[in-house]
Amino acid sequence: MLPSLLSLLAFCCLAMASFGLGRPIVRGLGVGAEDRLSAAVWSIAVGSIAAGMLLVGLGLLGALYVSVIGAMTMAACFWGLGETLRGFLAAGDEALLKLDGSPEEPDTPVTPWALPARWLSGGILLLAGVACLGSLLSALAPPTAGDALCYHLELPKRFLAEHRLVDLPYHDNATFPLLAEMWYLWALAIEGGVCAQLVHWGLGVLLALATVVLATPILGRRWAWVAGAVVVLTPGINNQMTAPMNDVALAAMTTLALAAWWQAVVAQRGRRWFVLAGLAAGAALGTKHLALVFAAAWAATWIGTVLRRDRQRRLLLQGAAVVAVVALSVGGIWYLRAAWYRGNPVFPFLSEVFRTGDIAEVPRLETLPASKSPLGRDPVQLAVAPWQVTMHPERFGGRGHQLGVLLLAALPGLWFCRRLRGLGILLGVAAAYGVLWFMLRQNVRFLYPAVPPLCVAAVWVWIEMRRFPASARRVAAASFTVVLIAMAAVPLVRARKHLAVAVGIEDREHYLVREEPTYRAAAVANVLLGPDDHILSQDYRAFYFDRRVTRENVYRRRTRYDEDVCEPLELGHRLRRAGFTHLLLAETVAGEGIQYDSTLSRLADAQLSTRATDDLCKLTEYLFEDSDGAVRRYRLVELR
Repeated sequence: MLPSLLSLLAFCCLAMASFGLGRPIVRGLGVGAEDRLSAAVWSIAVGSIAAGMLLVGLGLLGALYVSVIGAMTMAACFWGLGETLRGFLAAGDEALLKLDGSPEEPDTPVTPWALPARWLSGGILLLAGVACLGSLLSALAPPTAGDALCYHLELPKRFLAEHRLVDLPYHDNATFPLLAEMWYLWALAIEGGVCAQLVHWGLGVLLALATVVLATPILGRRWAWVAGAVVVLTPGINNQMTAPMNDVALAAMTTLALAAWWQAVVAQRGRRWFVLAGLAAGAALGTKHLALVFAAAWAATWIGTVLRRDRQRRLLLQGAAVVAVVALSVGGIWYLRAAWYRGNPVFPFLSEVFRTGDIAEVPRLETLPASKSPLGRDPVQLAVAPWQVTMHPERFGGRGHQLGVLLLAALPGLWFCRRLRGLGILLGVAAAYGVLWFMLRQNVRFLYPAVPPLCVAAVWVWIEMRRFPASARRVAAASFTVVLIAMAAVPLVRARKHLAVAVGIEDREHYLVREEPTYRAAAVANVLLGPDDHILSQDYRAFYFDRRVTRENVYRRRTRYDEDVCEPLELGHRLRRAGFTHLLLAETVAGEGIQYDSTLSRLADAQLSTRATDDLCKLTEYLFEDSDGAVRRYRLVELR
């Protein structure tokens, strides 16, 4: 139990440090002062962005040392505690003023529709709390997600070891936008992989609160809490909250960008909100290339607003300039870095435009494999895409990322609802984003930025259901209740296999031996290998190795080393000259899971079968049944 408590404590320190960094900035911008929730959400978000940029600066200067990061964290954490105390004192003063009879300033607009019943909003919030608890238990287990061990955690670990943002020529992800990975680097420097996992869990909570901030001026605060609860109940989102990925982080930043833009354009609360919109948009650009797609959808909606609102045209154009400048200042560093190292700011995409000649780049849109666009490009398929994505998520990246049936069941009710001020803009952005998603890579988790606006629309349908006939209203309410309860139960069921390690019944090492395929090989390598040793690995998961690991498939694509190996005995000499000292071989022996390229295993087996050389020596060998159902054989081999 102690390791989990220490991880939670480290995560709380990071959250408080983010608040401490962001609160002065938000106060200086003069926004959110009338709403304590909005001020807290924006402070944590802006502070996280500031922390990420500070870490980027340290990385560029070669100063990514644990001691430096720890000292900065403690200073920001104590500042955050001071800001929190200041907020409590200010709240106490406000309470005394209200007792003296001064009028209370409402923090949300008065809505013409009834507020949700206490039992209704309380019940939905309780279900959201259950979902958050289930995902928290899973997040307290050591990280085992493939992409996390491949680069979301592996790259920050390498940057910390090198004390700088180094270029890794044989790592395709090394020049991606890595702002979320900077947050994970922060957590690795303070505690470790579990704390990094908790950071993404916290970003899921931030996404729900950002939805509340987005929905408050549209629906009112009480209904906005319901919209935020629905977001965190979405199965794919609370599933991703259990692993250090970046899709939930992206959705949190795009939601905040929309919330700030709505305040500036629709509520007309002042141009300073454009600065916050730019900060959030820049963070989104720094988190994932997919933010460019969201930016295009947002820009299309923005242009439509400019054309429709003559009186606001100047404001909108000025706001667009402010958002663009601030966003590029925050997120542009990653695209400049990719251009410097790869010759392509959006590497590995748009290879036909930049023509860098890098064979690792992805194919053109028209040549993408069918598995990346299972619906094709047919307009009829676009119309049925919501049904297909909801009911068959395994075709679009896996059931673990599914959106659930709630949105599909609720959104058709918009046809029978009255128009709501500001909702059309959100739906316009979501619709434009959905069309672009359809035209590009059709993965269900790439739809997460559209989930918060759609949840706001779904709650509006629930509000309008009071105007429906009583029988239809009862059937719909019963159906939604069942769906919400099922959605809350999913994270708890998912957490069962993580419960023992989360509460300390099982230690983390035994858990990793049972759940992580490469951990046993990593444990052997960390004991036997020296600090200068270098592993060429067929498995892309490298986080638990303390030594340098290069992915064999990328190295082979860029060097064609296998074409130089004409005789079995040449493999060891060829790789040894390239600087490698060990091989991690992984081949599937049973099952239908992911199939690794067998080139290196085949060449190594050919040399091992000669029995005429001691150039290759097996250090460990074992079988492992992976989460995809395949049984794989792992061998750690020394090149002598």
